[in-house]
Amino acid sequence: MTSLAVIVPVHNEIGNIEPFFERARTVLESLPVSWKIVFVNNDSTDGSLERMRALHESDERVKLISLSRNFGYHSALYAGLSMVEADRYTMIDVDCEDPPELLRDFHAAIESGADIAYGIRSNREEPGSVTFFRRMFYYLNRQIADSEIVLWMAEFAMITRQVRDIVLVPRTTYLFLRAEIAYAGFSRVGIAYRRAARTSGKTHYNAFNMTRFAVSGFLAGSTFPLRLILYLAVLVAIAFPLVVALGGFGAAGAAAFASIATFYFALFALSTMALYLARTYKNGVARPLFIIDRGKTYL
Repeated sequence: MTSLAVIVPVHNEIGNIEPFFERARTVLESLPVSWKIVFVNNDSTDGSLERMRALHESDERVKLISLSRNFGYHSALYAGLSMVEADRYTMIDVDCEDPPELLRDFHAAIESGADIAYGIRSNREEPGSVTFFRRMFYYLNRQIADSEIVLWMAEFAMITRQVRDIVLVPRTTYLFLRAEIAYAGFSRVGIAYRRAARTSGKTHYNAFNMTRFAVSGFLAGSTFPLRLILYLAVLVAIAFPLVVALGGFGAAGAAAFASIATFYFALFALSTMALYLARTYKNGVARPLFIIDRGKTYL
């Protein structure tokens, strides 16, 4: 029988664990698969660990991986994908914003020949400004990416074993799983759904975290910012003499304008190169993407 591992990152989600498990179990038991739910505890401090351990003790199909500290959302996903063997893998959040019931549609798509089945997020209840910037992120990311970016694709997906093996190959410390899945190619099926409200608690994403996530998304799949420095240098080299000539600047004015233009260009160029240099440095150091706490892990 085909085996399915459901990877579920958890960080301080005590009110969501049992409702998620009940909904997910109902769906999984209706599928012709051998399944296990793999909770990845990202250093929870609210009792989530004990709640997940209790589920493991009551149902051997519930597994628990504990990280030694909070390594972040994507590292938790990579830990689950790396530590568990299965024919297929699903990634889903524990807060039920992404409905577990959609796993039936994912399974049907994989059975029909797809290698990747993913949820296409439709509009949800959120401020209009957040929706606007979310759309801008997807479209801009697609325009500047070095390889294909799948619009509206998040980590809520089901993938085959061969796709999982490919996405685990890169050892970058700046993880962006959806970009790795898109880069892998293969046959994809997108299924539209509307995100629901959280079952319990508050989201861990604020404006700062969403901005940092967006920047990571841009840098993970694109070298365009580096190439933009060259494009701007050529543009400035061509435009500067024309501006000086048409603007009627004197020698002093031209010198002042050149100083200002050089300052801002250097600020942009150095900042951009510093971001990529920092990424290269961290990848060179090659620290582990995650560290397992064996004493709190039950597989």
